[in-house]
Amino acid sequence: MLTGRRGLASVCLCFFCLLTLPQQPAALNCYRDILHRVKTLSKVAPLNSLDCMLYTPAIDDYENCSKSALKCFAAEVTVIIQEWKTIEKVNRKWDLDEKLAEVADLLNQTNPECLQCEQLKEENAKDFFRVLETFIQLMNSAPGDCKSYS
Repeated sequence: MLTGRRGLASVCLCFFCLLTLPQQPAALNCYRDILHRVKTLSKVAPLNSLDCMLYTPAIDDYENCSKSALKCFAAEVTVIIQEWKTIEKVNRKWDLDEKLAEVADLLNQTNPECLQCEQLKEENAKDFFRVLETFIQLMNSAPGDCKSYS
């Protein structure tokens, strides 16, 4: 056991090393903007009034089929916005579909077993947004998954 100056120096050195360790964030939040857009659109769009069923990727598609799932989400968000415009005037430009497509284009996907959008289960708009929000949250929590998009 170290005593005296050596002991004090060892304790101080250990304490200093602990202070200099980088802090690890709980979640990366690299898609915070997209997640915010998803939440906002799902709150302001009249989801109960939209009479549409949307092709909805499964949460399980996150692991191996992120690219095709995001492309499908983007296409279906476009459908939601078009349906919304048929029942009321929409002044704001919603570019969530474009942002999802941009991120999808950045991802690599080599799994030939990924289903095309039209082969996926159809869900109502509320369930679609619930799955989309969870999907983006999974992307935020995955280390090294941040992709740069404009």
